[in-house]
Amino acid sequence: MQRLISRLFTRGQFTGFLALFLIITVLSILAAFFPLWVNVPLHVFLPIYILTTKKMVMFEKLKLSTLVVMRALIVLVLFGLMSSEWYIRIVLIFLIINILEATFTDLLKNKMYFNFVTGLALAASVLVLGAVWTSNVTGPLSGIYRTYVTSGGNKLFLLKSAKMGASIAWIIAYTIWNWLFVIGEFSPSIGYHHVAILSSPIISSLLFWDPGYWLVMRANSLTAGGIIQIACKEELEKELRHKGLTRFIERVKGNAIQLVLMLINLLLLAYCIFVYFQ
Repeated sequence: MQRLISRLFTRGQFTGFLALFLIITVLSILAAFFPLWVNVPLHVFLPIYILTTKKMVMFEKLKLSTLVVMRALIVLVLFGLMSSEWYIRIVLIFLIINILEATFTDLLKNKMYFNFVTGLALAASVLVLGAVWTSNVTGPLSGIYRTYVTSGGNKLFLLKSAKMGASIAWIIAYTIWNWLFVIGEFSPSIGYHHVAILSSPIISSLLFWDPGYWLVMRANSLTAGGIIQIACKEELEKELRHKGLTRFIERVKGNAIQLVLMLINLLLLAYCIFVYFQ
């Protein structure tokens, strides 16, 4: 895998970045629509191998482990061993857990206090999301979930009425918050890598013209991109080093910009909560 990543950048950094983005996006879409035949080998077996053979920081280990669990549990739904409603609930509970993992890392390790506040609000706002499962999307033993900001209802995390504008607002808030976490936790080169990881589910949602696909594509892009990050970190650190981006990140990490971005995110999340209670 290291040789492949190095070859992607033989024609320049931006060309290599685009190739990396396309690989992550294609794998994410295929895993979403073929949860048994593509998802299991690439997003369950391969990450387990990576987890047991590669060195990584604790956050990478926690994140990849929780992603693998969710990618594996989908098999139970496909074979009728778990209801789709319970799977959807577990997905969104794990989303809260994953957000809180990063949120408290921001507080205790990265000292990014404004992003910590956003993370708490973001984790709480997951309660306004609802999802719906569609079976047999690409034939037997397949299925996919779509997630939206929903209207209020009695059944936690189940979709009552999809609110498209609020769903897009939630995605924007998450994307800003998550990239701020990444540039606080990792080097600018890895921050560049996560531009591809975070852009991938947005582009996938635009391709299908439906923000409901964002969450499943986000989980898949993070799994695929996380595998590449852990297995090829030295190559990424070298090939994605960019002086201009490094200067930009240093500015973004300043307190003034952090405060402004926190306020923007809180307004976006407040809008989502307002829509939920309408």
